[in-house]
Amino acid sequence: MDTLQDVFKGSSAKDIDYVQYAIYLPSQDTEAATLSYLQDTLAMINSLIQPLIKDYIWHKDRFHLSIAYDHGQDPSYPFLFGISRFGDCINDEWFMVYLLQTISLRLSEAVVSICDNDGDVLLIEAAHELPLWLDPSNSENRVYLYRGQVHIIPLPQSPADILHVPTSGRLQRQKAIAHVRQGCPAASDPIQRAIHHRMLESPAHQEIHRAKCLLPSKAAFVLLSEPQLITLAVEAFYLRDPVSMKACAAMRTFSPITTVETVVRFTKTTYAQTVSQKFYPPKPFRLPAMNQRKQYKYAELGMKVACGLEMLYHLSEHDSADDSYDFEHDKKYLAYIAHLTKLGYFRSERPGSQLYNLLLLQSKEQYLQYKKQESHKHLVSLDDIDVDDDDTFKGSDSVLSNGTSLVRKRIDDLLSQYSEEKLQLLLDQNTDHEESDDWMNVDPKQLEELLMKRMGNIKDSMMDDLKQDFEDDGLEDGMDLEAMMSNLENFVENKKSGVDGVEFPREMASDDSEEEEEEYSDDDEYQGPIKFDMDKFMSILKGESSFKKEENMTDVMQEMDQEISSHDKISGSFAKLTTNEEEEDENAPVDVQLNLVKNVLESFKSQQGLPGPVGNLLNQFGFVLPGDNEE
Repeated sequence: MDTLQDVFKGSSAKDIDYVQYAIYLPSQDTEAATLSYLQDTLAMINSLIQPLIKDYIWHKDRFHLSIAYDHGQDPSYPFLFGISRFGDCINDEWFMVYLLQTISLRLSEAVVSICDNDGDVLLIEAAHELPLWLDPSNSENRVYLYRGQVHIIPLPQSPADILHVPTSGRLQRQKAIAHVRQGCPAASDPIQRAIHHRMLESPAHQEIHRAKCLLPSKAAFVLLSEPQLITLAVEAFYLRDPVSMKACAAMRTFSPITTVETVVRFTKTTYAQTVSQKFYPPKPFRLPAMNQRKQYKYAELGMKVACGLEMLYHLSEHDSADDSYDFEHDKKYLAYIAHLTKLGYFRSERPGSQLYNLLLLQSKEQYLQYKKQESHKHLVSLDDIDVDDDDTFKGSDSVLSNGTSLVRKRIDDLLSQYSEEKLQLLLDQNTDHEESDDWMNVDPKQLEELLMKRMGNIKDSMMDDLKQDFEDDGLEDGMDLEAMMSNLENFVENKKSGVDGVEFPREMASDDSEEEEEEYSDDDEYQGPIKFDMDKFMSILKGESSFKKEENMTDVMQEMDQEISSHDKISGSFAKLTTNEEEEDENAPVDVQLNLVKNVLESFKSQQGLPGPVGNLLNQFGFVLPGDNEE
């Protein structure tokens, strides 16, 4: 039983949004040969994606791969694995999907799997285009990226396929990977388009927002030298507590005595998090008057960023073990660099160029990881990631270009190089311009357009189903109130529901066709599945007879009608069928359709424009009721 402390701890816990990804390459003759092949491939992957991620600012964790083994030995050989937290920035996740697709295009034998804390990323995005046979009970280990396309392993079509692909339940990952390479067909075009369209919606350059800030001189120098630090500083500011706030009372590291005005790169998520926070300036800051709107905006934004940097610096710890490693006198490292050069790792870049230096830093980081893995295997559990374990994200916990140094050590290195001349040089080299933040202000019309854009494909399919229903019922084109009520009555009276929820027109049509295929034409005695009535069985055992109860049911219903009619408020709440007479006939039968229309409209009105049962149900049939405007 949970204690009260556990309850409070659980109530304040926040789900960790992460994405995990694996790249499976063919195993070699020996494990040593496989590891060497993976090391070379990993180096080439880093070289391939470095130009794509060079100017990208990660919100939480960067894209990162390392050599790993599965705890459950499925597959039984090593592979490339990574896990990254993306926090509130969903575009980070889809940028990683784009990188993985690019890798699968360049490496023809690579089979890629992707999932996050909600499930299979690709299946969730293409949920409305998936075949009806695919559901959570049989989808595990069936979806992969291969040669740039989505592949969904189908159910077996012949007895021979059953040996490789089970009809239901969990599919072994190693068998699935082999099946994809052996010629598993790509998923349908609508699925490919849905995934491709989603990746195009989140290109790297659209996630950046440039804003002008009035910053302390040292804070400006640090952020211009290492732009990636902005996300860590904003996170420290956004998740601040009374302990971290103490550092802002003195501002010893980033004193605002001298300030400069410059343009800083944010992600749209971090910018929104910063400007939306109500934060009173600590004592060291003096902001302009609020009537000086632009200057006040720049100073307030810079004050928040500087406080975030100060909190980040004091929350971080030193760790210089990796930075003190002597690479120049390690013969194995020098041989490793020579080997990478022959493979084309440095992409014809000259020593000293910006890209060359980034690739060199990555090679050092990768080499240190190899040395650590020589003593023990990097074991992961692909089926059950422990997100509360501090070691889970150790490979991706640093968003800095050099993952071997921690934050405070990196800031100390930058501050040791600070001078007014170097700061001025960075300010002169900064060619970014301030951008409008109108994208933060979305009016109802724009929101509706965004929703309709996202729901466009769903709405089209619903309208096709609805049009087919109209044609089947002999109705005219268009949607009127009578047609809406007719479809709603038909749905309530004739549709079915089960453990998977209510079946809507498209699903019912598919189910009907499947039932027609399963009819037994040769066996006239077949009467459907056997049904067992427990109540009747128990009545027979007790010697009771239910015939008398069935005969009395009509009398019971008549008594109920009389009871309802005797109450004026209940009977008066129902609309009656009208006649040509002026006075309403109290004994007239209830107008069922009119009462249905009134109740539907009153229920929709009570939603006050918010989602509700009536609105959601009618949306499934493609009906969108107009707003309740008095005009």
